[in-house]
Amino acid sequence: MKKKIFQKYMTRPLVYMTITRLMTALIFLLAVTKFLNTRVTNSAVSGFLAALFALFAYLVYLRMDGLRIPRMKYFKSKKKKEPVITQSSMTDHLDDDAPVTFDELEEDERDWISFVSSAVNFVIFTVLSFII
Repeated sequence: MKKKIFQKYMTRPLVYMTITRLMTALIFLLAVTKFLNTRVTNSAVSGFLAALFALFAYLVYLRMDGLRIPRMKYFKSKKKKEPVITQSSMTDHLDDDAPVTFDELEEDERDWISFVSSAVNFVIFTVLSFII
């Protein structure tokens, strides 16, 4: 990492990924403590999720360091024809910058966002495991 990685346009994908992972993990926490077993405490599940996010962050760190794990190729389905939609004038929005999505970022930027997102969730669930 010789150059500065974080840029202003990466804020939106970082926030979206962090919140999405946090909400998914909280739903998992609720489902496990509510439906799976009555002896499992929230603290134990939060500790498990913290360890899981630490593992994710470590794997992304290894990927940023040069380790490549073969991934399964995604199969793209056939594109459906888009329906014709009447639209209003876009002259009011010509000067606006289009928001950058996660897929439009370069590979090292995606890795960095995934690492920071996992690290933030690791900290959140570590704190939750001690509080709950």
